[in-house]
Amino acid sequence: MTVMTSAPPLPAVLPPFPVRRFTVDEYHQMIRVGIITEDDDVELLEGWIVPKMGRNPPHDAVISIVMMDILTPRLPQGWFCRGQSAITTSDSEPEPDLAVVRGRPRDYLERHPGSADMAIVIEVAD
Repeated sequence: MTVMTSAPPLPAVLPPFPVRRFTVDEYHQMIRVGIITEDDDVELLEGWIVPKMGRNPPHDAVISIVMMDILTPRLPQGWFCRGQSAITTSDSEPEPDLAVVRGRPRDYLERHPGSADMAIVIEVAD
């Protein structure tokens, strides 16, 4: 059986200037040298550096409720819940609202969790 895939669709309107996608390593380098700082409210999604979604009290409250009241009490030993912290994939470094991750928080002092480390990733939307 042959599986056909297509290229991602182009944006409806192309910007009036050249653009390019970045690798996760290039994104990390921009952070290391100070091109991207803590004050820049951005994340890397499929190679694009994009603004993070806004937050508001209901959004933050739902994240806390899901993390503390629903997920954490039900997690088996060896798993924990991270909130609004980076994860790393082959072409992205998003900061999902919640992620259930294998291990302990100390396991991620040197790197962000990757695909093999996660059971579920959750985004909360208004």
